[in-house]
Amino acid sequence: MMFNRKMPQAATEAMQHAGGATPKAVVANPFIKDATTDKRIAEVPSSLASAHANWKPAGVWQGRFDLAVWLRLPQGCPVPLQLVMRYTDQRGERTVVVDTCKPGSFKSALLNGSVELTVNGAVKDMGLYLLDLPADVPLGLEEWHCQPQIKRKS
Repeated sequence: MMFNRKMPQAATEAMQHAGGATPKAVVANPFIKDATTDKRIAEVPSSLASAHANWKPAGVWQGRFDLAVWLRLPQGCPVPLQLVMRYTDQRGERTVVVDTCKPGSFKSALLNGSVELTVNGAVKDMGLYLLDLPADVPLGLEEWHCQPQIKRKS
């Protein structure tokens, strides 16, 4: 199976060219209660990070991961979906954009990409999230995958 590989900024650029707005930064404000939420759709085992060829138990290391999620949207989705990977390391929580799409009236969506993580030490928690998802949009996660990329030796 082949996945379309995109740099993290490619989703934003594609959305801008399509007439969409740049995705906003996520700022948690406990005093604002609106009808959107960040929904965790998959827990990624933190052991997957340690399976990467560049993994180090201490210090800074970088690794690229291929990600994909296939969603079922029984009623479609009127707003763009933005998939991110969140992970927690010794520096705290980090968020990396994977992909963005506008499903509209379509009943399914595939979000995928290749992301580079800069990690300090061991990863304590990893997950895939959809940002700013309206609370009234039903969805089901059909499948997901996260694979560390292995660099070939020259």
